[in-house]
Amino acid sequence: MTDTQRERLTVSVSPKRKLTKKDLGKFALNFLIFTAPFLAVFFKQLEMGVDPKAAFLVAVIVLWGLFADLFSKWAQKKYYN
Repeated sequence: MTDTQRERLTVSVSPKRKLTKKDLGKFALNFLIFTAPFLAVFFKQLEMGVDPKAAFLVAVIVLWGLFADLFSKWAQKKYYN
């Protein structure tokens, strides 16, 4: 399927190297789905008395995932229905 055919079939297109409201909405949904469990683990570790420096690894994983998701939405042309 060519880009032109895809554009005709989709409702919105997010251009390459530009974030649209649809991109940010998808990013926020991904944040809630994939980040909430890691944050729960992070705060549970702190509650259990784990050293914050040791628990920080979980926070780094969360940040890594957030930046990767946001960068992928920014760097690629996306088609949304």
